[in-house]
Order: sequence, then C-alpha cells, then structure tokens
Amino acid sequence: MFGIFKKIFGASNSADDGRSHEPPPQPATSYPRKAEGGDNSSQGAAFGDMQADIDRMSTQMPGGDYFNLLTKLQAAISDKNYRAAADAANKSLPLLRKWLKDPRGDDERLSISIPVLSQGGTMMAITGDRKGLEAVHTLVNEFDHLDEYCAVAEKHFQDMDLFENIRALVAAKPGVLQNKMKTELGATDGRQVSNLISWLEKAGEITRAKSGKTYALYMADAKMTQADAAAVYTEPPRPGSHRQERRSGRAQEIELNALDLVPLPPSPTNWSNSTELPATTETFADPDERWREMTVQPIPATERPDPAFRKHFTTRDGILSFDDLAKSEDSHGAGGAVMFTPEMEGEAFIKPLARRPYEMDIHPEGLGFAIRTKGNLLTVYNEKLEMDFETDLEVAPEVVANRKRFDLDGEGKHRMLWGEPHLALNCIALSPTRDRYLFTHVDEAWCIDRGGKRLWGIRMPECPIETYTRNLSVEEFGMASDIEDALSVFDLEMPVTPKEIREQYRKLVRELHPDIHPGQEDRMKAVNVAYKSLTGVSPANLEGSGRAEDLLRLSATITTGGGPDRIQSAAFSGNGETVLLGTSEGRVIRIDREGKPITLYEVGSAPIRILETDRYLYIQTFTRLYVLDGDRLVALQDCTTKCDLLVDEGMVLLVENKGVRVFTEAGGAIGVILTKAPIRRTGIEHGDLVIATRTHRGRFSDLVTATFQNP
Repeated sequence: MFGIFKKIFGASNSADDGRSHEPPPQPATSYPRKAEGGDNSSQGAAFGDMQADIDRMSTQMPGGDYFNLLTKLQAAISDKNYRAAADAANKSLPLLRKWLKDPRGDDERLSISIPVLSQGGTMMAITGDRKGLEAVHTLVNEFDHLDEYCAVAEKHFQDMDLFENIRALVAAKPGVLQNKMKTELGATDGRQVSNLISWLEKAGEITRAKSGKTYALYMADAKMTQADAAAVYTEPPRPGSHRQERRSGRAQEIELNALDLVPLPPSPTNWSNSTELPATTETFADPDERWREMTVQPIPATERPDPAFRKHFTTRDGILSFDDLAKSEDSHGAGGAVMFTPEMEGEAFIKPLARRPYEMDIHPEGLGFAIRTKGNLLTVYNEKLEMDFETDLEVAPEVVANRKRFDLDGEGKHRMLWGEPHLALNCIALSPTRDRYLFTHVDEAWCIDRGGKRLWGIRMPECPIETYTRNLSVEEFGMASDIEDALSVFDLEMPVTPKEIREQYRKLVRELHPDIHPGQEDRMKAVNVAYKSLTGVSPANLEGSGRAEDLLRLSATITTGGGPDRIQSAAFSGNGETVLLGTSEGRVIRIDREGKPITLYEVGSAPIRILETDRYLYIQTFTRLYVLDGDRLVALQDCTTKCDLLVDEGMVLLVENKGVRVFTEAGGAIGVILTKAPIRRTGIEHGDLVIATRTHRGRFSDLVTATFQNP
C-alpha cells in the first residue's frame, strides 16, 4: 500500500521534455485485499478497500482532499495551466499543516517527497505568486522535520526573480542565444537558467529555435528571422484514425489458470546491494582477458558519435539510433531524427522524424520501426526510414471505451492511479513485416492490421485468482549465483524446465518429508527454500493436511492483486506469429495469432523489456535478464536498473553507462568491457565487439572461447 503514496508524492521536478532512461511513474502494482471471505470481485470493491486504507492511514498521509488537490496540481502541470497548478498548491498548504500537526504521526511519514513544496513552488514562482511562496516559506520553517525544504523554498524566491529577468532579457534581445543567457543575466548556475527557460517554453511564453549547438530565444509573439523560424518544430496536424471499426469490440478476459504456467525464479524490484560494474581509469579495460586482441583508436572530431542519438536498437540488418529530443543538427525543424547504421557494407544515413517520439518499438528481426508521440499518435516507418502510415490511437474505439470504463476523464480515483493519456496508453509493438501493430491501454491489448481492421483484443483479469500471496523480501530472492545453488540442491542445472523442477521436488519431498522420515528436517527446509527461490512460491503458504501432495499443487497456482493488472511492455515474437505482454504483477503472457492466450511466464516483478529472436526469448526486469528456449530456462543473469539490452550477431549485450556485459545468444557469460568515459554506441561488427565513447573507439577481437560459461 505504501508504494502508491511514494509514487504520488514522489513526482519528478525535471523540466526535460524527453523520456528518461527509467519508465514514467506507474501506479502501484498491488492493492489492498478484503478480509478472507469478502467480496473482492469488482473494481469498485478493490478501490473501495483502498480508500478505506487511505482513511485508516490518515496519521501517516494527508487526507483525501489533499490527494484531490494533488491530482489537480499534476493535471494542471501536464496541461501547462500553471496558474491552476499554483492555485491547487496554495489550497493544499492548510491540509499539509493540519496533517503535520497531528501528534499521532511520526517523522517516518516524512521520508517521502512532497510535490506541493517542490513542483508547487515552481508553479508559484513562474506565475509570480509571491504570497504563495511566503506561505510555503512559513510552513517549512514551522516544522523541524521539513528542514530539507527550507533551501528549496528560498530557491523558489530566487527562481521567481530569475523568471522575470529571463522574460525581460529575451524581450529586449530577440534571438539571444541560450548559451549566452547565464552571462547576460549575471547568474551563477547555467543549468538552472536552462531549466527555467524550458518551463517558460512549456508555458508557451518563449519559443526556442535550434541554432548550432544551442537555441535562439524569442518571446512567443516576437517576429523571428526566417532561418530561426525554419528551425522551430511545429507539430503536424493530427492524421485521424485509419480504423475500419467505429465501435469497440469486447476484449477477451484471460483465464490465467487455463494457461501453461512457466514459474521462474522471481525478480526483485531492486537489489539491496549494488550490482553495478566497477570503475576503471583506462580508456577501455578487459579485466578478465576474454579477448585476445584489443584495438583502441582516437575518433577524429568530425567522426565522433553525436550524443544526441542516445537510444540504440538492433535490427536484422543494422542498428537504429534515435535523437528523440531533437538536439542534433539533423533534427533541424523536425520532431527528432533517426540514423541507420548497416551491419555490412554501406554508409550510415540519417532522416528527420515527422513527429516528436515519446516511445519507440523496433523488432530485432524486422524492417522499419514505430513511434508513439506523447499525444498518442502512432507513426510507422519502413526500412528506408520513410513514413509508412499513421493513425491516431487516442480516438481508437477501444481506447475511448476503456477511458469511460475507468472514468479517466473524470475526477475519480482511477485518474489519480492511471495518469494522463500517454501513460494509460502505455505500449506499442510492431510485427516484423509491419503487417500488424499492437497497442495497450491500462489492462487491455488490441491487435490491428495495417489496413485498420481489428484482429483481437484481450484483457488482464482484475480479480485475485487464488490461493497464495507472494511476499518475498529482497534478501529472499538471491542473486543469480544463489539460483544456481538452489538448482544444485535439486541436483539440477540449466537449462531446466518447471516440470523438471516440480518432478524433482516431488521426489525429494517423498524422500525427506519429516512425517515420513524423521530427522530430515534441515534438508527438507533447504529443499523448500530452494523451491521458493526457483518458483517464487513458499510451500508454507499452501500447507493443508501436511501431506506432500498438498505442496505439489504449487505449480498450478498463481498470485494476483485486486484491481487492474496494468500491461507495461509488449512485443511481437521472433517470427511475428505470437505476441508477448508483460504486466505490473510480474507476468509475461504469450498470445497466438488468433488472440488466444497460451502461456504464462511468472517473473515476480514488472518486465521493462521483452525481446524474442528466432531462437530465444529474453525478459528483462529492473534486476534480472531471463533467457528462455520455449519453457526451458536457459540462463539467468543479474542486471542493474539502468542498462540497455541489445541482441546482435548471436551475442547479447547489457550496456551500462561505463561498461558492457557480453553473453552468448543463450545467455552464457562471455566477459565484461569497462570504459573510463560514458559509452555512446556499441554493437557487434563481423564478430568483433565495438564500443565507442565520445573520443575513442575500442574493437575487441578473437574471443577466448574456452572461457565461455555456456548454459
């Protein structure tokens, strides 16, 4: 329950227009349950339980009126109605003061951030609300445990004056360059000046025109030079919908118990100990000496990779790199740019993007790609990086119906949970041949052909299915090495199937169960702990009469929470015949071409990337990479929260800021390359690993194959 308040309170204060490396804030993934025997079969019941819990937790959290105002604050910021946002923040302050004075609370409740005092203060500063800022200043100085906000409150006063100075300077000097603003203003923090300019641009007060590596600034109503006007991106008109149907179809609700279940070692949402790579002082380092030859070359200034192309994806014939924030010269006057680097002979080429991307989908076996804008427009491009077709997902009949179902346009709890339209419509996926695409909306997924015909739709179940509650602490998950140890307890090794684990568990229970063989308690305990690590299920949660057969039903049970199970990731399979959907409850579901759900992979926490080649399925969470061949777990690797997954020329790369972990296609560990400077680009070229930083390129050849840790 506490997770939802961390999401609501902990909104970002960034003014960056682009998506960060982490996914956008998501609603909580589990919900309060009714007491045993209660009716928990509807959304209303689930959300009613949640509201009751909110009321009971009033000493730890502000009351419901505060959350209504917080919703208005966030919605107004999203709508760029900053006066309404400042008004909502002002009205929230008395409720915060009342809550903070409640003697029943304690300081622990203040370990979360409070957007009213951070984002709300920014809204007051940009609207010149000095009275509101004085009220914030008084509040934070009234309570000792708000000391950390005192500096923030002082800074908002400075920001209010800086906002006015920026407006005055840009009005007096139309076309002034942004990189000159710090000096012109006599400011000490150039980053903060740029941040405030970004807020003014979002508010529609300032227009920025790309000018070399910086921007020319104009007040919104000022006349621009012809060159600067040509550099300003203007969103093209909405294309309308290409859909054949005007009414929504009925989504088939998935019956989880009817699917083939593949329970996997559960993935924690984060590690208690860091799994990040070590640092190096060398330009490139191969600490385990996995490659016999390493060549390091300086990159001429004219050939250095443009850091604006910051997102990279492998395809059948090469690598697609995206400038999704429109910071490159190639995105001049466009929504961004895309570069294709062929694997074989040929020069890289770049094309501008018609619209500013919010989400991209690239199939590793496909040709072309799809992007979704923040306004939920889907644009599909072909292998020549030319537009193939467009459609407006926001007016798709299924989205319209689902928005009504969740009352997303109202003021109810659902809007607070599921967020703005670009967050509710969370995923897109494109088939390898571009003949079909898929989009998701909260807990539904719909497959459409390129002509606009609806092929099928599914919905995740909202009700608990049965049986056991999965409550694992971070320590209980174990690292990948602990999973290997758990398999050894079963006298098994990867690749392994759930059936093999289940059958071996059955055998060991019959050999070691204390009711049958006294004195085997310690070994039986070790077996149960190993089973929990390998499947996410604790036998203790299903003990009935104590017979071994009661424990063997574990493989047929699934856990779920009340309320919708949000679909968080989606992909077409390697051959495009099936679809894979990942949900907030830690499930990955395979659906066949006709829309029939067939397999459920249980991974324990929400997948952030699903990718399938013609041979292997890769499921990436914030902490693990699973490699499967059918229902066989071939490999399991730990990973960090921020790493990109690339599959290229039969190798798997987990790319971090200053390092690359390299695996075989089947997930066997090959080696690690460390870099002193941040990595700009990486890939496999004719069997060699090539990594580029801003100034150097490293090529690693001739692998020491005997060192492979093959599964």
